[in-house]
Amino acid sequence: MVSGNRASMESPPVAPLIDDDTFDVLNAIYLHKMATPQHVVEVAELAEPEVEGILKRQQGEEAVIDLGGSFVLDEKGTAKVLAFYREVYAPLRAQAGVIAWYDKFETSLNQQFIKAVSDWQTSAGDDRAREKMTKLVERMIRTLRQLATDVSRYEKYAKRFERAMARADRGDDDFVCKPTVDSMHNIWFEFHEDILALIGRPRDV
Repeated sequence: MVSGNRASMESPPVAPLIDDDTFDVLNAIYLHKMATPQHVVEVAELAEPEVEGILKRQQGEEAVIDLGGSFVLDEKGTAKVLAFYREVYAPLRAQAGVIAWYDKFETSLNQQFIKAVSDWQTSAGDDRAREKMTKLVERMIRTLRQLATDVSRYEKYAKRFERAMARADRGDDDFVCKPTVDSMHNIWFEFHEDILALIGRPRDV
């Protein structure tokens, strides 16, 4: 079981360049490309003053750029995030069970979800297409919680999926695919980017 963001390992962990909370804040921006402090608060599950303090410090270190209330990573910020992935999750990259989980996700569940998104978009919001996506997200939540035994922060994705799915089930179609809210599609995309960075795979694999 991982404590916080840390991967299980027999040997002592290599100290990361940033702490867990700073990683969570910067990673939220890295995965979302551009994020408001409120988005970071919600996905990182940190208090607003803590997020604001981290952003202020990282801005002083030229790791983030404030674009009028929304933040993006500068090169230094991206380097910090990727260094954390490399150092902290190195043991998982050699763990057969994690790689097998990823391979199954990539070749099966992810491909089904991509098709379901396409069906939703071409059907102009057909109920059956929404139901198909919802069922895939339900499967994703179950399988994510298996992986959360190795990476405990992945439980946060499960919670986000549950919130988005509940909104979509109540008829709020924005939470299916809309890019400006924490929709099922957005969460899925961010998780995909996350797992690729975690296991050290390039985006096009």
